Amino acid sequence: MRKLKAIWFIAALVGTPLMGQVSLEKVSSRAQSKLEEAVLRLSQLRNEIAAEKIPIAKERDELFAGLREIRKKADRAQRLRDNLSADISAFEAELKAQGEVVDYLINLTAEFGRTLGSQLDPSEVAQYLSVVEASEAAAEDPYLDLSKKFALQDAVISVALDRMESLSGGARYPGSAVLQNGVLSEGTFMRFGPVTFFASNTGASGVIEQGASMDPAVVTIAEGRYDEAIASLARETGAIIPLDSTLNNAMAIAATRESLFEHIEKGGIWVYPILSFAALSLVVAAFKAFEIFSIPKPREGILADILSSLASGDSEKAAALANQAPGPVGKMLQQGVKYSKHDAGLVDEILYESIVETQPKVMRLLPFISVTAAVAPLLGLLGTVTGMINTFNRIKIFGTGDAKSLSGGISEALITTEFGLIVAIPSLLLYALLSRKAKSFLARMEKMSISFINGIKSISAA
Repeated sequence: MRKLKAIWFIAALVGTPLMGQVSLEKVSSRAQSKLEEAVLRLSQLRNEIAAEKIPIAKERDELFAGLREIRKKADRAQRLRDNLSADISAFEAELKAQGEVVDYLINLTAEFGRTLGSQLDPSEVAQYLSVVEASEAAAEDPYLDLSKKFALQDAVISVALDRMESLSGGARYPGSAVLQNGVLSEGTFMRFGPVTFFASNTGASGVIEQGASMDPAVVTIAEGRYDEAIASLARETGAIIPLDSTLNNAMAIAATRESLFEHIEKGGIWVYPILSFAALSLVVAAFKAFEIFSIPKPREGILADILSSLASGDSEKAAALANQAPGPVGKMLQQGVKYSKHDAGLVDEILYESIVETQPKVMRLLPFISVTAAVAPLLGLLGTVTGMINTFNRIKIFGTGDAKSLSGGISEALITTEFGLIVAIPSLLLYALLSRKAKSFLARMEKMSISFINGIKSISAA
């Protein structure tokens, strides 16, 4: 079996070159024919390309020319677009600036209207306030047309100019005002600059109170003595009327003046204890001043005469001289002469006893004045505390807008402190003066007692 396989293998090796040679020739022949066909087709394609190349080149050139024209148009359109965008931006900026100017003018005119409204005289409120309020409302309304806004602002300016023109030489116009008795009366207003007079149809007249309220309130001048003159002026018949150059401030100050009792009454309940202490202290001070300044004083040189009599051994004369000395000093010298023959230490104790006995009589009631000087400010402080408590209680009820409702507590807080200091300062001065005078008298007694003891010692030593 193996031999057969070997034989077949050898035969295959020998027959393979012959078969390869035959196949190669066939392949070469086929390739040659295909090459010729390809060359032929290439030649045909070249001819076709050459035939179509010129029209295509012309079409290409035409397309490039159109493209260049389109690019020129595109560049021109881009430049136009850029210029238009720049113009639009400039226009928008200009429009925005003009809008800001318009808003500024509207706000400025509205502010002018608010200022005009705040400066209106109470008698002019009914005449001008509606125009001012319409101007303010228009400035704050975002949906209102600009032309209407400008029309309302222009109305404010026109009204203000007309008002200035009418006031330049005085103005007279009808209206109603509240008289001092609280009655609303019709009449005639007469305006001269910032001052306005009113003459009612009932005969009552006066000047319009400035700043009190938006309603015109009449203040009578000099208790009605100028009512007829103001009425004559309203009838356009000349008259002489008073003019307050302080714009009613002088009248307001005059209205705030009060008597002493009214001032005390405003201080509340704690003023009365302070005034009671002040009255008692004043009485005590007057009494002590009279008592201290009326204490009898011995004549000058009486002590030397007494010591001279004791030195000469004439005790009776010394006693007679001591009896002539008045007051506490005389009693002290009488005790000294009486016990002059005893030991000097004993005499010193007896004289000191006389001084001690006199001291309470001289110093009595003076501490009450000192207590008044200390207590009066404390009572004033107590009144201040209660007044502030009342003020805060009223703030809870009325708030801080009503000054008149708060004035009672504030008056009580300040007036009690005022009276406390008014009482304390003079009391302290009186106490210092009287106590100094009393101590001066006691010091004089003490000096005379020392001089008497020293004289006795010198007599004993001799």
